[in-house]
Amino acid sequence: MQTLSKMYQLILGDFRERTRRYSFLITLLATLFFGYLVITGKWTLRLGEYRGVYNSAWVGSLMGSASTMMLAFFGFYLVKNSLSRDRRTGVGQILAATPLSNLAYLTSKFISNFAVLTFMAAVLMATAVVMQLLSHVEGGFNLWALVAPFLFVCLPVMALVAAMAVLFESIRWLRGTVGNILYIFIAEFAFLNHLLLENPFLDFGGFGMFIPSMEEAALAAYPEAKLGIEVGFVGLIEGATDGAMNLFRWEGIDWSLEMVPLRLLWIGCAICMVAVATVSFNRFDPARTGRIRSRRRAKKSLPAAEVVSGHRPSARSWSDMPAVQFRFNFLRMLTAELRLMLKGYHWSWYAIAVGLVAVQLAVPYDYARLYALPAAWIWPLPIWSAMGTREARFNTGQLVFSSAYPLSRQFPAIWAAGLTVALLAGGGMLIRALLVGEGDHFKALLVGVLFVPTFALALGTLSGSRKLFEVIYLIIWYIGPVNGLPLLDFLGATDAAVEGSIPLIYLAMSIVLGFSAFLWRRRLC
Repeated sequence: MQTLSKMYQLILGDFRERTRRYSFLITLLATLFFGYLVITGKWTLRLGEYRGVYNSAWVGSLMGSASTMMLAFFGFYLVKNSLSRDRRTGVGQILAATPLSNLAYLTSKFISNFAVLTFMAAVLMATAVVMQLLSHVEGGFNLWALVAPFLFVCLPVMALVAAMAVLFESIRWLRGTVGNILYIFIAEFAFLNHLLLENPFLDFGGFGMFIPSMEEAALAAYPEAKLGIEVGFVGLIEGATDGAMNLFRWEGIDWSLEMVPLRLLWIGCAICMVAVATVSFNRFDPARTGRIRSRRRAKKSLPAAEVVSGHRPSARSWSDMPAVQFRFNFLRMLTAELRLMLKGYHWSWYAIAVGLVAVQLAVPYDYARLYALPAAWIWPLPIWSAMGTREARFNTGQLVFSSAYPLSRQFPAIWAAGLTVALLAGGGMLIRALLVGEGDHFKALLVGVLFVPTFALALGTLSGSRKLFEVIYLIIWYIGPVNGLPLLDFLGATDAAVEGSIPLIYLAMSIVLGFSAFLWRRRLC
């Protein structure tokens, strides 16, 4: 009972701490906005030119699947910070000295993660209920048809996402940028694997349960119909209206005893993940983080006599030191910032970066634009996400901001270093665009080169953390350049993104973000 009481206090305190953050409020508002897009038909499910009427069954199933996708992508990054926060604040070391077991501690984190995600799913469910009550529903309001998809589709996946966040934080190499990038591909595969493998157990988003029944209803209403499947921002991309769609009635599915246990197996998978996390969890032991090993290596690098005697090498005399130069050299400052940005990466990282640029130059232009360019612009993510965060992460703000002219010298150097990395990452595509005469794409890509480091510097300066930029950039990169939503395609990977005023929008955003970052940095100085 004492262990349960401690776990309850941990869960309650962690839940309160999370829900009082601005990041929780922002994610909640984004979730509500996504629900609005679903209800208004901007994010929708279509069977070719056919769509079900917005009755309780259709809205509930669509909102349940959409909420699962939304919270699986955004919610993971919201809750993947609990162990890191305890490690950073020193609370973890205090808890490690208590009799609380690793299993009890990680289970508490898992439950608190699940509680946060469940709360957001409940908000979306309540939004769907209110919208149905306020609108005219054909066939009457059916609460069970509206709520059941949230219970049997969304909540089991939220348990899996909560456990995965605990697992990623327990494994050292998955805690940071690598884990953030890897997760978005895992989540993408999880939602597409049912369409690829047609396995009901792997039906992460529940589409495999809904679509066959929807197709039967559509064929019953339109026997000669040629059906297809379109899921996502179809209405927002194409601008189609409901008047252009052929509507049919769909009354939902029968939640049988065979179907429900299949969905609840995801909860069993979540429990297994927590058990695996318990094995890999180091209980905040600094001896297992590599810090002590690095200190030992540094100590061994000194001469043996000096180590034994405890004396360090004596400082050189004043006459041996170079003369002080008061002339500022921006190129030298830029070189120093670039060296700091690129420090610590293995040679294989540089080899892959060079390979991605070579692919942009080698493959056909359309393939390079659609595939090679987005791949090349996800690789420098850990470099860009560190911009503007160094002082907060390493507690060097007092040293940096007390130096001579930090705002007019170091700040532009940081931005120019990030801009240099962006130019190198997209250099192959810029050359190809000039060679083939794609002037519009060249201009759009130049705007992207300007936008990304400016965006990274603004968010890093504002938050002092790498995570805010990493999460937002990953989502924009995935929806825009990868999936072809023109409004978010800052690289101009599609023809629609280079036409009209979209590049001008990102140019204006770059100017606003750069000015905002400058003002915020000025406040810190």
